[in-house]
Amino acid sequence: MAVEVVMPRMGWTMETGRLVEWLKHDGDRVQVGENLFTIESDKAVLEVEAIDSGILRIPPDAPTPDVDVKVGATMAYLLQPGEAVPWQAAATKLDTPATTPPPRDAGSDGHGATANEPAPSTVLGEPDKRAISPRARRIAREMDVDWQTLSGSGKHGRIVERDVRAASQPPAPTVRATPLARRVAAETGIDLAELAAARSATQGSKHISRADVDAAAASKMAPPPIDQTAPAPLTPIRRLTAERMATSAHTTAPVTLTTEADVTELVELRAKIKADADSAAQSVPSYTDLLTRLVALALRDHPALNATLRDDAIVLHSAVHIGVAVDTERGLMVPVVRDAHSKSVGQIAIESARLVEQARLGRAAPDDLRGSTFTITNLGMYEIDAFTPIINLPECAILGVGRIVPRLQLINEVTEKVGVRKMMALSLTFDHRVVDGAPAARFLQQIKRWIEHPYSWVTR
Repeated sequence: MAVEVVMPRMGWTMETGRLVEWLKHDGDRVQVGENLFTIESDKAVLEVEAIDSGILRIPPDAPTPDVDVKVGATMAYLLQPGEAVPWQAAATKLDTPATTPPPRDAGSDGHGATANEPAPSTVLGEPDKRAISPRARRIAREMDVDWQTLSGSGKHGRIVERDVRAASQPPAPTVRATPLARRVAAETGIDLAELAAARSATQGSKHISRADVDAAAASKMAPPPIDQTAPAPLTPIRRLTAERMATSAHTTAPVTLTTEADVTELVELRAKIKADADSAAQSVPSYTDLLTRLVALALRDHPALNATLRDDAIVLHSAVHIGVAVDTERGLMVPVVRDAHSKSVGQIAIESARLVEQARLGRAAPDDLRGSTFTITNLGMYEIDAFTPIINLPECAILGVGRIVPRLQLINEVTEKVGVRKMMALSLTFDHRVVDGAPAARFLQQIKRWIEHPYSWVTR
């Protein structure tokens, strides 16, 4: 029995998926677990596996790459050897008229055939020369096209949609052009029919000359106007980001607090870890990894910032799951480091590297992209000092991290000693519906203090 291969639902919010590419071809033998095709959801690019073994048969009207497909829509079938493809069986059934067996006569042997008449023979599996896809049949009916007169261009001569649409087009008008004009048009790629249609509106229907073709070729090679714009369709990830950002901006009461931290000791600490890692072959944590550990511990002391507004209640989360904003070719993604408060800096560095790599390759699992309780977004590598990050709902706060810059600072107020210190801007956006300004300020103050004295928490 044929097994349907459908567009899967990869998340509760997923309504459609975009087909990226087929990884198998029509007629390929596949085993359970082999990847059939790749799809792009609103979160990631994923490979869809075969749930059964068999021969893959892809219908002629199956979705093509870069097309959005509804969840549950049929993509292909898995058949056993010798099993008929469902769409040909359906077409044959529709095209074969019902027959009434002839009445028995006195010479009947009781089995419907006379003694002198041989039983009819049936050849199974013979392709129907007038087979037509259901979609092509519907379009033929809408366009009033007699499909019985058409020659099919599909497999085994099957009539498909393009055959019906081609038959519905009026015959191309005869173009009157000089032999030299035809030769030049062929060499320069000029469509004489389009040129004739354009000229008929202004110059009548006289013969097309070489001069007409040369003028059209020169116009074709001219650069397009500078102000021409081509709209780019929204990808699923871009659409989801747009919806979430708009929802956050319109439903929260965002307030942003900014401060500046002296990261000189943190920079020295990371340099020491890196030097030790060179000999011990350990993973070197990034500044974002260090901040993930720091923020997770600080949230344990300030649970009001690790909360969600749900209906008429504020839910304080017992676990700390830190989302880390990552820039990818497909757009913004936020993989989640789970239980960051209970992991060491080294463990966070290893897990974060895996999550970021999977996100940038478009292979992040759906569970890796949801469930965060607080988000960190670092734009320091783009030479950004301070900015206003947008809250990643349903969280109530997000920390923006700026670049590290050397700056002349007052080191000792008594001696008035000054020196060059490495400074970093921090921007905390919080939802004032959930938390007040003073608790948020105390949280940011603790982050600043711990950044400036990293040895107090890094091994905690």
